Amino acid sequence: MRSLYSFLFLLLTCPLMAQSVTDTLQSKILQPADMQADFRYFRRLLEETHPGLYRYTPKPIMQSKLDSLAGTLTQPMPFYNFFRMIESLVADIRCAHTHALPTKDWQRLFNSSWKTMPFFMLPVQGRSYVLFNGTADQTIKPGFELIRINGQSIERIREQVYRYHWTDGYIQTAKQAAFQGQLFSLFYYWFIDRPDTYHLTFRNLTGDTVQVDAPAQPFRETLKGYKKNPVNKQMLAWYDKKRPKHPWRLSFPKDLPQTALLRIDSFGGEGAKTSDEAIAKFRQFMDQYMATMEQKKTRHLIVDVRANPSGWDSQGIELVTYLMKSDSAVAYYDRQHSVTDSSEFLQFSDLSEADRKNVKNELIPESDGTFTLKQGDAGRGPRRYTPKPNRFRGNVYILLDGRSASTTSEFLAVAHANKIGVFVGEEAGGAYEGGNGGSFIHLELPHSKIQVGTPLLYYNNAVGNVHNKGRGTIPDYPAPITLADVLNHTDSQLDFVKKRIQDQIN
Repeated sequence: MRSLYSFLFLLLTCPLMAQSVTDTLQSKILQPADMQADFRYFRRLLEETHPGLYRYTPKPIMQSKLDSLAGTLTQPMPFYNFFRMIESLVADIRCAHTHALPTKDWQRLFNSSWKTMPFFMLPVQGRSYVLFNGTADQTIKPGFELIRINGQSIERIREQVYRYHWTDGYIQTAKQAAFQGQLFSLFYYWFIDRPDTYHLTFRNLTGDTVQVDAPAQPFRETLKGYKKNPVNKQMLAWYDKKRPKHPWRLSFPKDLPQTALLRIDSFGGEGAKTSDEAIAKFRQFMDQYMATMEQKKTRHLIVDVRANPSGWDSQGIELVTYLMKSDSAVAYYDRQHSVTDSSEFLQFSDLSEADRKNVKNELIPESDGTFTLKQGDAGRGPRRYTPKPNRFRGNVYILLDGRSASTTSEFLAVAHANKIGVFVGEEAGGAYEGGNGGSFIHLELPHSKIQVGTPLLYYNNAVGNVHNKGRGTIPDYPAPITLADVLNHTDSQLDFVKKRIQDQIN
């Protein structure tokens, strides 16, 4: 299950070279006939292909909402007003894999022409703090709390941003991601206001109020400011790091005996082109890790999947089989299903031509009009996965947070349901019962040119009865990060786990 978040959570990696242009979308006016045509097109896409359109909203209520929105498109409308309407509908589906973007060139325009707020903000326990200052002014330093923007409280702004943010179900930790870095700047620009100057009120580290006026600027200028402004020096040294060569890494903390730390940045496959390749590459690494831990007589394993946004479903399944406590095979998905095997919208999907021709062979028609994805040789029944003979049999501790999403949230849910270990951190960013994903449709609305993306498969994780539908895996020990963690480059969540292990050793 792939995720849009993997490229929306860019920190300091955007290219700088681009020619500045005007945001023509600000002056673009859409005519009723064009908006109505785009809305009908998008509605048909959702009704024909989106498997989770009614997952959290009963069909009569969703249909009533669609009818109501369609009835409002009777007068000319500024582009961003129409975009907000489309995005509000997307948010109401409550699917992290359904999105809308204003234009195909949004990344280039963000870098070169859209003038946004020149600070990198970080949400911590319901508040918003500066991590990087992208201006030349040294008044505002890392750790200052943002209180107001242009006279509006940050609490009110958060409510508005959350209204348009696409996430699974009712998970708030995932929505908090919209208050981080460039994503917050984009959402403010798209959905709230596009001022030339930001009148900002902060609270400094001693509790005093500080007000500044910061000029709006393209992100390429903000990025230069991050690197030039001396107030960012320490934060850049800690957080502006190149991505490690390998997304999977095993280490052994020097302060804890017989303990290993497995960090998994993503289930991205190490360059794999197919699910089978992804499985083979992951097994190669895990077999090596298991042998190393056996050699070092490891009794405690910490698995860190915080901020792991997505990847190959098959690699999440593989990880479970290396950690299972039971000798019995278990199901990972109860069912995966689609609502179409023949929609013309499939031509816009990421399925290959060969896969599209083979769709009907992979889907089993059901009496309710849906189609169950075949589970290998098992047909309708859930496929079961056998524990690895060389699996880790000691104590497992799993670190998670609101950006543990998509494939990672599925792994967390199944691992939790099978009592694989102790969970520490924050609520996962994907729904415990499963999300929507697999393959995706990406297309452009013909008149407005808004880009939309929707999933093709509905996932039911094999987790038994779900009491809190629409929520992510809840940690056994909630441990949110703190401002002190950010400013001192510490990790209280990992320290919590280490203390538990140390207490057991003693």
